[in-house]
Amino acid sequence: MDIGEAEKQCHRFIAEMKDNRANCDDAGMARGVLADLLSRGVPTSKYRRRLTHWCHTEGSLYRRGVPIARETCVAIYGKVLPRED
Repeated sequence: MDIGEAEKQCHRFIAEMKDNRANCDDAGMARGVLADLLSRGVPTSKYRRRLTHWCHTEGSLYRRGVPIARETCVAIYGKVLPRED
């Protein structure tokens, strides 16, 4: 686990996705992961699940966030996890 890299990628995701859609907080996943990393050292199951959803999201509105989510996942878990439903 590379906490420093995970934090860096979360900040990058927030900067990139915070204004992605009007009236939506597309950066909320990264905010939650970052808060969990700072308080617990690992994401809770809620934010791990949200991160895996972003890693496997399709659609033009979201494509900028997918590679950053994947890099975040690799920094935390060493690989891109499968989508948790």
